[in-house]
Amino acid sequence: MDVVFDRGVYLPQFDLWLDSLRKRNTSVVSHAHSDHIARHVRPVLTQGTRILLDDYFKRSEPVELGYGESLETPEYSITLHPAGHCLGSAQTLVMDRRTGERLLYTGDLRIQPSPINEPVEAIHCDTLVIESTYGRPDYVFPPQEEAIGTALRVIGQWLEQGAIPIVLGWRLGKAQEALHHLLTAGLPVACEESVYDIARRYESGGVRFPGEYRLFAGDFRDGEVCIFPPSRKSREQVGQSLPPGKSARYLELTGWAAGRGEKPWGRGRPGDSSLPYSDHADFNDLMGYVQAVRPKRVYTVFGFPDLAAHLRQQGYAAIHLGKNAGPGDQAVQMPLL
Repeated sequence: MDVVFDRGVYLPQFDLWLDSLRKRNTSVVSHAHSDHIARHVRPVLTQGTRILLDDYFKRSEPVELGYGESLETPEYSITLHPAGHCLGSAQTLVMDRRTGERLLYTGDLRIQPSPINEPVEAIHCDTLVIESTYGRPDYVFPPQEEAIGTALRVIGQWLEQGAIPIVLGWRLGKAQEALHHLLTAGLPVACEESVYDIARRYESGGVRFPGEYRLFAGDFRDGEVCIFPPSRKSREQVGQSLPPGKSARYLELTGWAAGRGEKPWGRGRPGDSSLPYSDHADFNDLMGYVQAVRPKRVYTVFGFPDLAAHLRQQGYAAIHLGKNAGPGDQAVQMPLL
């Protein structure tokens, strides 16, 4: 199957879009993060993604599929499979009904187990379109239990010092994983409003958290850990709410703490402590996943082009699609297509 990348993945022979960032009549929505969605007329998604985007798609006509359930058309079928990334995240398997050819689009992918997500499934395919957010060799993460153990020790030290620990994590996905780990450790937790709302939506989608947590309403409590999104607004809200004589300490959980410790666009880390914990696959997991699904050809999108170059060294027909594609990608693009 031919693949075009233009603010989303496009399969021209079927006039089918996957994670288009422009409004389309029909597009698969792999998960609820804002960098993968638009207000499509007929978004194809899972129940979990619909729960998270219910307000966003209130004027749309969502087509909801369960994991393993297929949407059949005369030309192709679409089947969604768990991606392990966040509530409702899905890989999309598109099968050409004429030839039997199978294309798999991963969307954002998480290989390591999560306490709150469906585990990822490795789906055999002929063509693989894989996200490469951390597709560079210096982005290799330590074991998750090691990162969480370090986070809990740091938080414990800050509590002993009388500081208020603020855990920074993206409001959808990372923050709810942090919430689960903190509650498992027996810590009382308060959540910023958006983090709290999404956690409640997770619960309506069947996720159970191991303890009670509360909505942060501007009042810090002794011995409590707070979860906020990593933003200037969060820092302002924390600063305005601090009791006299109290200080806040920030712990950021992010995959960008690995490698050079910076995001690709050069912003430094915003926390007092930054730990490499991510809800994405790291470089080794991405390479391992490609080997597991055994594709004949690979397209990498949404990240570093290095992954495609390393796959070519391993004998795969692989190119990176996007503005940051390198000379090696251009050299093989025409034979591959």
